Amino acid sequence: AAGTSAAVKIRRKSEQAEITIYEKDQYISYGTCGLPYFVSGKIKNLNELIINTAKDFKRTFNIEVQNRCEVRKIDIGNKVLEIKNLRNGKIFKDQYDKLIITIGSIPIRLRCEGHDAENIFALKTLKDALRLKNFIKKNKEGDAIIIGGGFIGLELIEAFKKENISTTIIEKTNQLLPMFDKQIIGFLENYLKDSGVTILKNEEVTELNVKDGLIDSVKTKKGKNIKSNLVFFGIGTKPKTKLANDCGIKIGENGAIAVDEYMRTNIKDVFAAGDCCECLNSITGQKRSFNLASIANRQGRVAGYNAAGGKDRFEGSIVTSIIKVLDVAIGKTGVSLKEARSEGIDADNIELHAKSHAGYFPGAEMLHILLIFNKDNGEIIGAQAIGKDAVDKKIDVLATAIKNKLKVWDLVNLDLCYQPAYGSAKDSINILGMIAENLKKGELELIDIDEFKEFEKDRNITILDVRTEKEFSRGYIDKAKNINVNKLRGNLPELNKENTIIIYCLTGYRAYLAYRILKNNGFNNLKILNGSIISWNREL
Repeated sequence: AAGTSAAVKIRRKSEQAEITIYEKDQYISYGTCGLPYFVSGKIKNLNELIINTAKDFKRTFNIEVQNRCEVRKIDIGNKVLEIKNLRNGKIFKDQYDKLIITIGSIPIRLRCEGHDAENIFALKTLKDALRLKNFIKKNKEGDAIIIGGGFIGLELIEAFKKENISTTIIEKTNQLLPMFDKQIIGFLENYLKDSGVTILKNEEVTELNVKDGLIDSVKTKKGKNIKSNLVFFGIGTKPKTKLANDCGIKIGENGAIAVDEYMRTNIKDVFAAGDCCECLNSITGQKRSFNLASIANRQGRVAGYNAAGGKDRFEGSIVTSIIKVLDVAIGKTGVSLKEARSEGIDADNIELHAKSHAGYFPGAEMLHILLIFNKDNGEIIGAQAIGKDAVDKKIDVLATAIKNKLKVWDLVNLDLCYQPAYGSAKDSINILGMIAENLKKGELELIDIDEFKEFEKDRNITILDVRTEKEFSRGYIDKAKNINVNKLRGNLPELNKENTIIIYCLTGYRAYLAYRILKNNGFNNLKILNGSIISWNREL
């Protein structure tokens, strides 16, 4: 993504520049993010993922592409590359005036016995995708183990389910997708369990058991022995930096090539872009590689322009991403709540559950949103969402709000599309702003689920469920007292004003109505459970 973006940007700036791309693989430009969907069969033909070929680049951009050629060494002093032609094994050299390094990242693999067995897979290239797809076709109704709860492994679940391959995910941390918050991932994990996926958290694979050259089971740190005829490494990737490091290019603290805002390395006339190099997180100031094609494209564009004599700046990223798991989307922009707090930001959050469009119009799906903001100044610094519809729309709106440093209560005044098939008269984004505005005015107080669980241990509290009696009968929080919000005014004597009253309903709206009724009748120790019972259960 970064390399080809850089090359075409150079050409758009200069018709005279001599541009050569060296690529170790056969292909120079293809949709890596589409590989899981080729494996699952949603994308039928691998050629559909190929964006540009070497011939296309030569014909359209007059750019020379040398594929199946691996750059082995960079001689910084003489500005010379040593290259191996992988077709014939010959070594040759080429001289440069400006060099852009866009060599990406490599999958992380377990380095234990059996790590190179034939039924162990990663997914980075078209060749990887073909190999995995062919193996699945020949081994239907087997057992797959995904090591690591990251993006690619989760996206492959669809391919495994299609062939009746049972799937177990083994994740080292306490949740899938660790870059998200558990408030959102709780919904995903429950959804996957309901779909028949086994999830083992706080667990590690320690041994790959080999039989006849294939992995037939794995052993975990906690002593489990799990049968498998397919193991997928979804542990993640790391920046590919050896080539740069060997020639004296500086590597940053987080393991990626260090660059400035112009995508320059510490070596004159050498630039870097994409997964191999750093990206500034605009919110935290942290520099690291984020492995997103959107970032790689933008970095490549800047690097190419500047290598051709320009002076554009890459301003960093707030880091926005989305993943599709079966028929659910999970999106994130900015920082998570845990990331914010680990960076010393006094952050708070709002949980909202709303329909993706007007509830009376067919096809409305429940959408779950977590909004993170800075308590000191009200600036929105992060958002996450999960659901079957409109996740991308909400995250994109909130990403734009973060980029423009909107305050959380500014969301009230956003003018967003409304038509029953696409939205609601009170858009969920606007509602987030309304809740924030009420928080700012002191007209409500929220308590998070985790805080509530600790709070109830040593406080005199009343848990008040203000749903209907019928809703209450279907399930409730232990020790909750049920008074329908419509009957609350007539039942005030049943509540102890000395106790702290924690109020909840289904999504939070009726809890807010109850909060105001009680507040206006002299009750002062009140809190609304953030996200209400939907957040308690975390069921999609």
